[in-house]
Amino acid sequence: RAKALARGRDLLAELEDIRHGLLIGALSTQRLQGLLGMVHSRRGPDDDPRIRAVLNEIELRARVELAKLGLPA
Repeated sequence: RAKALARGRDLLAELEDIRHGLLIGALSTQRLQGLLGMVHSRRGPDDDPRIRAVLNEIELRARVELAKLGLPA
């Protein structure tokens, strides 16, 4: 449980940094790709369905932002 909480906090911190980058117009592709990597590494076979749904939504939004930049996701 403590490990899951730490992973969740890390992911939230990364999302906050990305949100800030979007707001100021300085979002790097490396940051989005890093977010995708974080999402993939956070997935587990025993994830709660609600957590899985949130991770799917984060992944989709990161892929959309990469597509807007003309990059493969």
